[in-house]
Amino acid sequence: MTLTSQWDVMSYISKLMAPLTTLRRIFPILWASSRKWALISAGLMVLEIIFGLVMLFLLKYLVDVVTTMLGSDASTDDIQLVLWAVAVTGLCSLVFLAARGFSGLARETQGLLVAERIDSAIHDRAVRADLAYYESPRYFDTLQRARQSGSQRPVQVVNNLMLLVKNTLMLAAIVAVLATINWMLLPLLVMAIVPALLVRLGFTRKLYDWELRRTQMERRAGYLDWLLTSDINAKELRLNQLGDFLRDRYAELKALIRRERLAISRQRTIVEVGVATVATAAFFSALGYLAWETSVGRNSVGDLVLFLLVFQRAQSMGQELVFQLSRLYEDHLYIGLLFEFLDVRPVISEPILPKPLPTRMNDGVCFENVGFLYPGTTREVLRSIDLTIRPGQIVALVGANGSGKTSLIKLLCRLYDPTSGRIILDGVDVREYSLDDYRSKFSVIFQDYGKYADTVRNNIRYGDIHQPLDTPMVEEASIRSGADSFIQSLDKGYDTPLTRMFDEGRELSIGQWQKVALARAFMHQSEILILDEPTSALDPGAEFDLFANFRERIDHRAALVISHRLSTVRMADYIYVLDDGEIREAGTHDELIHQGGMYFALFSQQAYYYREVEA
Repeated sequence: MTLTSQWDVMSYISKLMAPLTTLRRIFPILWASSRKWALISAGLMVLEIIFGLVMLFLLKYLVDVVTTMLGSDASTDDIQLVLWAVAVTGLCSLVFLAARGFSGLARETQGLLVAERIDSAIHDRAVRADLAYYESPRYFDTLQRARQSGSQRPVQVVNNLMLLVKNTLMLAAIVAVLATINWMLLPLLVMAIVPALLVRLGFTRKLYDWELRRTQMERRAGYLDWLLTSDINAKELRLNQLGDFLRDRYAELKALIRRERLAISRQRTIVEVGVATVATAAFFSALGYLAWETSVGRNSVGDLVLFLLVFQRAQSMGQELVFQLSRLYEDHLYIGLLFEFLDVRPVISEPILPKPLPTRMNDGVCFENVGFLYPGTTREVLRSIDLTIRPGQIVALVGANGSGKTSLIKLLCRLYDPTSGRIILDGVDVREYSLDDYRSKFSVIFQDYGKYADTVRNNIRYGDIHQPLDTPMVEEASIRSGADSFIQSLDKGYDTPLTRMFDEGRELSIGQWQKVALARAFMHQSEILILDEPTSALDPGAEFDLFANFRERIDHRAALVISHRLSTVRMADYIYVLDDGEIREAGTHDELIHQGGMYFALFSQQAYYYREVEA
């Protein structure tokens, strides 16, 4: 055997054994989520198997007794024996049906519990995954595939396996009964089952491979559907007359997906009908042979009747086995996608022995020659950054769009780690602190702040969810952000539900939302506030009120303020000018104006239209 053929054999064996690997990972999940129902389900399945087999042998016994009675004068005892056999068979049938019914209920209960555990595991991975994972197409592809695989898949595997065991035992008993009639019938049974199994497995793999290739297309279709139905895009779609254009693009994508899917289904149907034709021909050939054997006296009428009952039952069991084996194989393929998502581990991780975080900063946070590039890219977005935020100091960061300001914030909050250099807090590399403890030092309002479909109170309290629901800190934070005045005018005040996603929800203006987001940042009693364009949606009056006594509003905490409006940053203690990923200038407002560099040019441009025009 050549090396290539050996490799092909090993690869084939590996594929055959792969479902066992899946089972090894599923059983612990099943056991941990529903031990009681796992045992109940298994017990009921055993009862179902036992009484199903007993029913089969009782039917055979009943046919034999009746057939014997037909050839002789039936006595009263014989009739009573038949009646007892019928009664016992009926009782076993009732127990069998009850066991099957309650077994289905147990499996459903078990399935719901397992589904909840899988959902919890998906959510756990989603909230712990690195931000880099969210900002890559791989995240959306993997999550889409995990969702497609479904939280029901693990319990489906176990259910299919249990049904497979049950039907295998039943089929083995039926085969034994068929062998007592005529052993030559067994190859016909194989012809009825094996080809159908091979066809099903082959097309299951083919459909799986196709769906993997179509993941991005499905996501794109989902995105177009969201554009067409979302309230966020409703205004632009109507004003720019985009509705028909986007609807046609969506229809083209779905039509292409439908055509490719139906092509596979059409091929499978044609092949399966051919296989079923062969199996049916085999069955009726066997039936004709037995009918001829019976007509010449070589078999009894009971054998013929038993064959009709048993072979149809065997064929039905065989079809169920084919279905369960193909489903088991299909579930194995799709659960692999689920486990691919669950196996995601964050790169931004906890140190093995984290150092204790100081209760209060002494020296502050410092960037030391920090460089950074996003994973999978080759261009540095930050280079040689040296920046310090001292306790109680207000630092401003200015620069054009794309200069790297938001990336710097992500590094500061340790959503990413620097590619080069380091960030220190009180002289210690921040990677040596506990991740959650270090992040608790910051309150952040990003440009793309969250708008939660919840009450006003909870939208603010999400800044520090550990505070009780009735904490007065919510009102205090909203007063500082300037949100309290309009919140009080709402029908239900702080208990008003926001967004129109659910019933009775209220939508706010962009400026009002920004004040709520500011209150959320003020809610957390952190040592450093990070405000990324905090007044971009505020009117000039509200912006002036916010910064007029800004230091008092933030309780003399440290702050990093990012803004394009240089009028809002002149009150900062220190200003950094970021350009193309590098700090070009640094100093106080007066020092930077005196230097006459980039900051002076930007300030002069913004101040131009506010100067009085000389007559």
